[in-house]
Parts: sequence; structure tokens; C-alpha cells
Amino acid sequence: MSHPDRLEELDLYSVWATARDLEGAFDPFSFEQRMAAYRTMIANTNTDDRFGADNRHNPLWGLMFQHQWQFRTDRLGAGTRQDGRIDPDSPWGYGNYTLSVVPWLGAAVAGVVPALPVADPPTRSRFRYVTGGTVPEELVPAVADWRAYFFLVAGGDLTDPEPARLALWKAHKTSLDVVVGVLADVDTDPWPDLEVTFLRGWCRMVDYLWAAAWPTDFTFMTAHGLDVLPESLLTSPEDLDALPAKARGNVVNVLRLATTPRWRYGLNLLLWRRIMRTREARDRVLPLLDAVFDPRPDNAAERRAVLRHLLRR
Repeated sequence: MSHPDRLEELDLYSVWATARDLEGAFDPFSFEQRMAAYRTMIANTNTDDRFGADNRHNPLWGLMFQHQWQFRTDRLGAGTRQDGRIDPDSPWGYGNYTLSVVPWLGAAVAGVVPALPVADPPTRSRFRYVTGGTVPEELVPAVADWRAYFFLVAGGDLTDPEPARLALWKAHKTSLDVVVGVLADVDTDPWPDLEVTFLRGWCRMVDYLWAAAWPTDFTFMTAHGLDVLPESLLTSPEDLDALPAKARGNVVNVLRLATTPRWRYGLNLLLWRRIMRTREARDRVLPLLDAVFDPRPDNAAERRAVLRHLLRR
């Protein structure tokens, strides 16, 4: 199965190379099977090398990288790294379910992957999953948006990558909106409050990434996405203080997003969407986003650029 050579240097490669293809059924509480599902979706959307001979331009890579990070940092369950089983009560595990199983269901409707039965959760859970083949009603719109994404990449002209990116982020957002709503209504104990707040903030960050048509292909992820998230669970403020500066800054910004009042968050997002209206702005999203979230003397020029994009007609 084609892949960028650089993949073999990363911890993701082990599961990429060894996970068995899904056959007969999809057990979404197996880390290996979720990764096998991603691998299949990545491979099956690269017909005619539309994302490159080694598939490096496929925007689904971002989901696979993030799931590997969740696994590596014990966010899928206390024993996941030992037995490969995802805790049905893990908030991050549930969040990823909406970004692995739900895309798979959409891809199946689009004819991109086989329509395999999805296994029920092994135990009772605070979260609602596909059970007895029935998709929870709150996840049905997300399946539809992922179906639209897979229809687009299967048959559309991908010369310009932005339409596919925007369709992916739309589906991503629809999925995580469900997660945000559920987290507000369930008891997430014993998961640390700080960690759950970080997850809520990350779900809000998706709005900013969607507006910017943020790239999630292999090249972008390996250049900009490998050292930006915390490599340990956030159980206390001391854990935050112990993070490397880059990851700590990102986490602080995400936590701030999570605790911003809804009205202020909506206003800030409206302004950001206006800033990101043009391709020129979206092509410079990295420095512009940095200027918005972390204003410093050394990015004053970028802050002026933000204002120009905001005020232009």
C-alpha cells in the first residue's frame, strides 16, 4: 500500500504496517481496527493517484496522526497501550469514534469502503454508539456530511485542494458538535476536569481550522503537527507547567477557547471567518493564527496583516 517514505520514520508506521485489514466486521473499540479503517479510507480515496503516487496529499492523514497521538498519550483508556482496547467511557475515544466510525459509515454509503457491520460497545457506556446496526440519531447528520466528503473526493476535480479540505472540515465539525453537546450532559468522572476542558476547547478550535481550510495532508502534518500537543494527560496545572513551551502555549490557547463565554466566542469566530475570506489570507494561516492567539512584539507585522484582512472590502 503506497505511502510517503517518511512514514517509516514515525511511530505511526508500526500500526500502519501491521494492522490487519477489516474483514467481516468493524470492531471500533480496537485501536488497531480504527487505524486499519483509516488506512483503508486513505488508500481507497487515492484512485488514479489523485492525492499523489505516495498518497501524501490525502487530507485524511490528519485523523490518523491524531488518533496515534491519543493512543500514545493514554487518552483512549488506561490500558489501551497494553491491550489495544479503547475504553467506551473515554471522552477522547468517543470523540475519535465520531471521526473514525462515522466517516467509515459515510464512506460505505459513498461506495468507497465495504459496508461492514459495526460491533456494539463491549460494556454499558455514558456515550451512545452504533448498536445493533442502528446509528444514534445525533450522529446521522455527521454520516451524511462524511458521505458528501467521500462523494466529492471520489468523483470531483481535486486540482484545487480547498473544496475537499472544506468538505472534510464541515464533516469534522458536524461530528465534534455532537461530542460537545454530549460532554455538557454527561458525568466525565474519573477523567480529569482539565483534560475534558482541553477536549472541549479542541472541539471549538475546529471552527477556526475549518474557516481557514487548514491542511491535514501528510506533508503539512509532518511539518507542523508533530510537536504541538501535550504528550501526557492534563491532570493538574502542574502538568501544564511541565509541557515544552510550544505545546504549553497551544494548550493554554485551547483551554482559553473552552472557557470563553459563548457570546464572545461567537463574535471572535465571526471576525476570524472574515479574516479568512480570501485565499491570500488562508495561504498565510499559520502566522495569522499565531498573531491572533498569541500576540507578541515579534509578530506585530502579522497582527497588522490580520487587521488589513479584517477591514478589507
